[in-house]
Amino acid sequence: MKRYFLIGIALSVNVLLFAAKPDPALLVSLIPDSLKTNAYAVLRSQIVEFDMESETSAVQNVTQTITVLDKKGNDMAGFRYPADKFRRLKSFSAKLFDANGNQLEKYKLSDVKATEWSDAYTLAQDVSYHYFDCASPVYPYTIKYEYSVEYKNGIIVFPGFFPQDTYNLSVENAEYRLRLPEGCEYQNKTHNLTSEPQKSSDPKDKTLLWKVANLKALEHESYAGQITEIAPLMFIRPVSFSYDGVKGRISDWNDMGVWIYSLLKGRDELPEDAKNKIRDLVKDAKTDREKVKILYDHLGNTTRYVSIQLGIGGYQPMSAAEVCKTGFGDCKALTNYMKAMLSVAGIPSVYTAIRLDAANKTIYPDFANFNQMNHVVLQVPLPGDTLWLECTNPRTPFGFVHNGISGHDALLITENGGRIVRTTGYADRQNLESYNAVVKLTAEGSAKVTTQKSCRYRIFDMYDDFSTTKPAEQNDLLREGIKLAHATVSGINFREEKTADPVLDINFVWDTNNYGTRTGTRLFVPVNPFRNGFSNLKKNNRTRNIKNYNGYYDADTIELQIPEGYEIESVPANVQLETEFGTYELKLDINAGRILVNNQMFIKAGDWDVSLYPSFVEFLTKVTDFYSSKIVLRKKV
Repeated sequence: MKRYFLIGIALSVNVLLFAAKPDPALLVSLIPDSLKTNAYAVLRSQIVEFDMESETSAVQNVTQTITVLDKKGNDMAGFRYPADKFRRLKSFSAKLFDANGNQLEKYKLSDVKATEWSDAYTLAQDVSYHYFDCASPVYPYTIKYEYSVEYKNGIIVFPGFFPQDTYNLSVENAEYRLRLPEGCEYQNKTHNLTSEPQKSSDPKDKTLLWKVANLKALEHESYAGQITEIAPLMFIRPVSFSYDGVKGRISDWNDMGVWIYSLLKGRDELPEDAKNKIRDLVKDAKTDREKVKILYDHLGNTTRYVSIQLGIGGYQPMSAAEVCKTGFGDCKALTNYMKAMLSVAGIPSVYTAIRLDAANKTIYPDFANFNQMNHVVLQVPLPGDTLWLECTNPRTPFGFVHNGISGHDALLITENGGRIVRTTGYADRQNLESYNAVVKLTAEGSAKVTTQKSCRYRIFDMYDDFSTTKPAEQNDLLREGIKLAHATVSGINFREEKTADPVLDINFVWDTNNYGTRTGTRLFVPVNPFRNGFSNLKKNNRTRNIKNYNGYYDADTIELQIPEGYEIESVPANVQLETEFGTYELKLDINAGRILVNNQMFIKAGDWDVSLYPSFVEFLTKVTDFYSSKIVLRKKV
């Protein structure tokens, strides 16, 4: 169970007089000091029992006690649980205690609220969310939950084990107990956790037990990866299953591909009139790539993304005929529809499962698990040019692989099974953001700045909706890139090339009254008004390796026109830094009443040993200092 953390219910002071005997086991004073260090909350105890009764039914019982040490830990005291066709919240109770173990309040199932979650893209789903919010008027406090969940209609994965699922949470004791029926096979994948479970000496007891204890709170460290990489966790699932009446067996990724492919059978058929239209659309195309482009544009112009997640529909797409008729579908449906259209045009393609996440690019090659995939795209293996089509977002340029899936592990779904491949990735230097600006500075320190902002590849992806954004929001986006206060943006126009090598050039003008700071006869002028550098770089007590998931390249040119009556007193020295983490260059050219500033910074993606962290901080600190440096102009005598 994933904890979500909200503040909600305020308690009356009278509650403090609740007449119940204190529970000595809940004394906050019993928590070891080592578990309080860096902790906002302590998971005192968590016992998860998953009792699988059959291939399609199970009961999950959870007892969980959390002590919140201060208000920063309130987020760790709430309760959330999703329910759908396959599981429902059967029972719930909670008790609130003060620091001395005195019970303050108790809650029951009727206190839990339920809501159907949806957004602008969701048409139908069978998921509802149960939630309970709790907070005490005093700190520290303890909340104890006991609840049970009934599983029915099929079990494709077991609940995972991830007790330390957030930073600044320590764990005193946590257990995961799995009871399986006779003959039931399972597979699991652990990380920072003993793989082999404890087993009962009683041969009649089929309980498997995993446990952790005394996990100190983890502090967030910049450039250190995600908590899933450093905290204990376990994925676990049955090998054979029946899910919404559909049987399957998955022992590896190949098996998963076989099962998913079985869900696609017969769902790529299109009516004859639709086939004729497709043939007509591509009849004049000279190459297969041109045909794919025509049909990809047709998909974007005639359909829209709508999430439909009902029963087996979480894994099986709507039929291509339904999408053709209604004009909407989710990632599975739109990808399947595109695949069907390409088939009519005589172009083979491969339905592909992938994880949509800019950071989590890899999957466990030795453990097939549905939780590692949350999206579907289409591979089109043209001769000498493999295309990856994002069928849910018409803004994604044809031939471009957006940041959410570029360089990711992906599972090709074929008749012969699943096969892991890697999507197209881009070199770090291709991810360009640049500013070219001309600054007309006045003697009072005000300025009019004519600017072009250029975005390529991953940076383009960050601004992929700029062309459809309202003018006021465009203003705000550009204003955010200017580090000076009181700047006013105007005159926006842009050029966009939605190609495999996408381009976005934005031209705009901005005005400010404080580009230069006047002190007596001097004007202090920023070397670069667009970059702030780096923050939150702790130099000491680093414990984890350096990880940067995405590399990028910043290249800025600022022409500063010196106001009449002023001369240069000082400028920063030219700089060139070369490190294994990246490079930085500052070069100033002075000529005929103007200063031309060239800034270039290149940051690599990579994974470096923790021993190199001081050098890493030194590099980024120097870059920040250079970005913060000033040009000093002096009034002529």
